[in-house]
Amino acid sequence: MLNKILLAGVCLLCVVQTGLAQQPVEKKDSSQVEGPATVAPAEPISDSILVTVILKHQQNKNLPEIRRVLEAQGFWDIFPPQDARVVSWTIAMGLGHIIILEIPAGAERRLNLALENGAWGAFDTEIYLTYDYKSVWEDYIERREEAKEDRN
Repeated sequence: MLNKILLAGVCLLCVVQTGLAQQPVEKKDSSQVEGPATVAPAEPISDSILVTVILKHQQNKNLPEIRRVLEAQGFWDIFPPQDARVVSWTIAMGLGHIIILEIPAGAERRLNLALENGAWGAFDTEIYLTYDYKSVWEDYIERREEAKEDRN
């Protein structure tokens, strides 16, 4: 379990901003903007949960084939759902997309349907309930350092 948490952390920290190759091709008509950067509301959602979605590249498909499947299924129109906020969206080379979403409590079905209807056939999907561990870790490190000082 710790290995999975560490792997996810390393992927999120080390592979930032490499996803441009996976973004949809922009349409010439600027009124039809697509892609993940345009769908997220700016404010946090009250009474919400964090979900990590991993879209693993199907290695029997190349990038143009994956894009064709995503476009044919309307992936960029339905994912992420309108009530979701994108917290982080990164690409891990050799793995795929690692997306952290904040969704309203009770919106799991809409998220699942968006993935089933839009991503299947292009990606293998994994979904994990997530929470932000950074503040817990920082508190622990601070208390650990104080304990070391007290022992000396």
